[in-house]
Order: sequence, then structure tokens, then C-alpha cells
Amino acid sequence: MFGGVLNCRTFMTPRLRLFSSLHRHYSSTLETNYTESQKEKILQVLNEDSSLLTRYDITKLRVKKISDFLGKNGEIKSISDIENMEGFTEKTAKKLFKSILDGPKEKIENLNKKIKGQILHPSLSENLRQSCKTVLAVYITVNSVCWVLINRENYVVDEWSYHGIDYPDGKKMQITDILNMAWTLTNNMPLADLYVMKAEATSLRATGSDPNNPKVLGVNLQKAQLVAMMVALINAKNNDMEVNKINETESQTNQELKQKVYFLRPTLPFRLYGTLVGNERVSTDQTVINLLQEAASRESNSHVFVPENLVNDYLSQKELQKDMLGQCLLLALTFMDICIYKNKESINKLLKRTE
Repeated sequence: MFGGVLNCRTFMTPRLRLFSSLHRHYSSTLETNYTESQKEKILQVLNEDSSLLTRYDITKLRVKKISDFLGKNGEIKSISDIENMEGFTEKTAKKLFKSILDGPKEKIENLNKKIKGQILHPSLSENLRQSCKTVLAVYITVNSVCWVLINRENYVVDEWSYHGIDYPDGKKMQITDILNMAWTLTNNMPLADLYVMKAEATSLRATGSDPNNPKVLGVNLQKAQLVAMMVALINAKNNDMEVNKINETESQTNQELKQKVYFLRPTLPFRLYGTLVGNERVSTDQTVINLLQEAASRESNSHVFVPENLVNDYLSQKELQKDMLGQCLLLALTFMDICIYKNKESINKLLKRTE
């Protein structure tokens, strides 16, 4: 009738041409907005059991559309394939992808709603909470730095160390001296997926009748400088390792800083383990001894296990060192129970003691 093969472009209306252009732009935007590792994670989730998709930011109807697509076409090969599924727009696709990258929704009620105020800064994503394998708690005082390394899988303390800080007699520490100290300490630390410290005071002023005491202000300033340098070095080391893993074809100029150090509200360990009487902190010695006795006879991974050699090292320390090691252990266990394992028993105990 038309004397030959029809060219579909000849009969494409302006509206259809516009739709085709937008369609290609949508596809291009999706492909360029994510790194290869992010695309791989998104595809892995999309190709899993469709019923598990309800954990993410997606309606049940769109879950069905993905399931239907998989049934008809097999595995999704590219994230841009989602635009071929009915009911998806660029906005809804990006919303789903973001929730996949952030991790599935929590089924447990948000702790921030249970415990008044912010307990951790920055906030810990569900994806990181579930994927971390090791946690290093770092406890810094004016005279010492302690750390506890915990294996998340079986809740075991792998390392428990105390390091004293020696100040030169009659000599003020220069910024380079503090940097050298921070460098040495962070290089001696074991690597971990996450690091936790207690949130520090935002003021250098002393408590008591003489808040502007120059000596106290000077000591607090040096401690604040040490903490800041150690946080920077820990983050720099871990971010540098991740940058080195990036595919050479990906741009490194757009890499964002990934926070590795988290700050826990300092009163939580005191409240959870009862080492705060009024506003006064008491020694951790007896509390830690009780914990170690429980750990030796634990029947499940719901309680921490501390190997005998680390227990003996702890018991051989002087009282001050034992207290600092104890503070660090309680910091580590509070973070693990409240933020990582979300242990209901610990949460309820904390809530009762903060009422």
C-alpha cells in the first residue's frame, strides 16, 4: 500500500519523539549517577527474592512490577532496565536505589524515640550496622589512651590495650609533639570497620569554682587537640584505603569523606552499668570484674567473651590503669549492645535508669 517498508521515524509524532528523548535521558542519568560498586549492590538486591524488597522504600505494587519483569525477562542486567517497568519514574527509581544503598528499614523502633536526645553522632546507617565485622572503641584521657577491639560475629574482645601519655617535664607540648603522639598511637591501633569514642565536651572550661583556671584550660586544650588529630588520622587512613580500591576509571575528585569514627553520648555507659552516682563517676573495677566473671561462663553470644590472657593482663595493671581500661570496655560494650546488636535487655535497662 505504501510502496515499501515504512520508516517508523517518518510517522513519529512530536509527542512521541519528546517521550523517546526523555526516555533516553532518564536512562543516561541513572547510569551516570552511581559508581560501579553501587550499581552492583542495587542489581544484587533487585534480583533477590522480590518479597525482600518490601524492606526498602517501595510500594507493594511496584514490587509486583519488578517480580513480573523478572518472570518474563530473567535477571535484571542494568539499573536502567527499571524504566521499562510500568509504574517507575526517574524519581521513584532514585528513591528506591537510595534506600537500597542506605540499607533496609529498621523493624525495631528507632532508639532515638526511646532514649531522649541524640545518642550517637553521626548517625549510623542500617547498612553499616549490619555489615560491620569489627569495632574499635577508643577511650582518650589527659594521661592515657585505651582501646578495645571487638569481633562483631561472635562478640569476642580481640584486643584490650592501655597506653600512657608521657609529658615532658616543665616543657609545654608543641602542636608537632601532639601530632607525633597521635601518629604513633593511631599506627599502633588495629584496623576496624567502625570506631567509637565518647562524645567530648564542647567547652575547654573546667568544672568547679575556678572554671577559667589557665592550667586546666591548657591541659583540656591539649587533650582536645589530641582527640581531633587522632580522629582525623583514623578517618584519613581508612578513607585512603577505600580510595585505593576504587576502579581507575572512576573519578577520585568527587569522593566524599566517609566517617569512620562515631561519638557516643558519654553518660550512657555510666547509666547502663550503674557507675554514676548522682553526678559523680565511681570506679569501674567491681563492675568490670563482674562482667569478666559472667563472660567466662557465657552460654551464648548475647554476652561478650574476653579471653583469659586479656583478663590476666587487665588484673595485673595498677588501679588507675584498670579504671581506664574498664571505662574503655564499658564504652565498647554499650556501643555494641545499644547501637550494633540493639539488645532489648540492655535498652530496657538503660531506659529504666534514665527515667
